[in-house]
Amino acid sequence: MLNYRHTGDDNPMNYRLRLKHPSGAEFEAEGPAEFILSEKERFMGSLEQRPAPAKPSAATAETDRKAPDWPLLAEEKNGLLILRHKHPELKAAQAALIILAADRQLNETAAVGALTLSKAVKASGYTPERLDRLLSKAVKEGLVKASGTKRNRCYQITAKGLERAWIEARNLPA
Repeated sequence: MLNYRHTGDDNPMNYRLRLKHPSGAEFEAEGPAEFILSEKERFMGSLEQRPAPAKPSAATAETDRKAPDWPLLAEEKNGLLILRHKHPELKAAQAALIILAADRQLNETAAVGALTLSKAVKASGYTPERLDRLLSKAVKEGLVKASGTKRNRCYQITAKGLERAWIEARNLPA
């Protein structure tokens, strides 16, 4: 993007130039035209001399794509799928999302009842408020689908929610 503009001050020979390079580098200068042109040339020259960004190695790319180890994150206890460890940086809503994802991955469960999910979140060590209020943001964002009413409410994780839970679970310490 190239933007030449007269600054409008008392000196009619003052100009302003703003550039955005496709690499993300930005340039902005204000002053006489000759000054701006010389600085622009220096800026463009410095971009040509920059080394190309390094591509990630195959090992790094492989670890980035590595899926979370769901059996290490969650376990079945008393008929509930709960998280093995309470992580201090994890909030109750994120824990519920990870539990839904783990249940889908490990047990191939399509939907989890609200009471079951609430008990699983509490058994995992989190003290959530009402589950419908806890997951309302996730429902609005399309991470979770809610069906039914009151005691018959069920929650189902969507593909978008599974992706978010996958990212959050992968970033948790072992």
